[in-house]
Amino acid sequence: MQKLIICFLMIIYGSVSFAQKNLIFSDDFEDYENDWQEIKNKEFVVKQNQGKLFFSKANNNRIVNGCLWYKKTIPNFNTGQNFTIEFEAKGLSSEFKDYLFDIQWGRLQEFDGVRKTAIYQLDFNTNRVRLSRLNKPKNWEYFRWSNELIDKSFSEFSLEYNILNKYEIIQQDGTLMVKINGKQVGKWIVEPLDGSEIGFQNCLKGEWELENIIIKQ
Repeated sequence: MQKLIICFLMIIYGSVSFAQKNLIFSDDFEDYENDWQEIKNKEFVVKQNQGKLFFSKANNNRIVNGCLWYKKTIPNFNTGQNFTIEFEAKGLSSEFKDYLFDIQWGRLQEFDGVRKTAIYQLDFNTNRVRLSRLNKPKNWEYFRWSNELIDKSFSEFSLEYNILNKYEIIQQDGTLMVKINGKQVGKWIVEPLDGSEIGFQNCLKGEWELENIIIKQ
C-alpha cells in the first residue's frame, strides 16, 4: 500500500512538473541587453528609458492614416505551443476614448521564401478586450469583445489612464485566456499559429508604456 501511495505521488509530481513553464525571456527595461529597436520620426516614437518602453503616435489616424508595426523576435519562443506572456502597461492618452494598446504574437512579416504575416492580436481598452487574427493573404478575423462573451467566471473591469496594470496572456491547449490584475476577463478558442515574435501595433494618436515583460513556455 505504501509503495502505491509513493508511486501515485510521483505521478502527480511528474505531471505538475511537466505542466510548469520555463522562463525564456524577461526584461525590466533597466538596461539595454535585449536591444529593443528605438524609433524616432515625425509620426512615431519608440524609446526605452528608466525601466519603460515608451510608444507614441503624433497625429490622429484620419489625418495621418498609417500604423507602426513594431516587432521583436524572441529566441527559443514558439507561439504555436502553450505559453504565457506577462507584462505591466500604462495607457497615457488616446484619440479614441477608452483605447489603450494592441499586442501581437506569431510570425510578423518574416521572409522565408515568401513574405507572410500570421498573427493573433489583442486590442485592450479600458473596459474590454478583443482578440483578432490575421493570416495573409486573408483579411482580419475579429472575435467577440470580452464584454459580449457569456461566462459568469469573467470579471468586469474598468481601467484608468496613467495607472499601471498587470496583464497575462495564456495560451493553453487551444484556448487563449486573458487576465488583468489577476482576474480572468476573457477566453477564446484558437488555432495556435507558429512564430517566434511578439509585436505592438500603433495606429491611433496617443501614448502608452510597457514594463516588466516575462515570457514562459
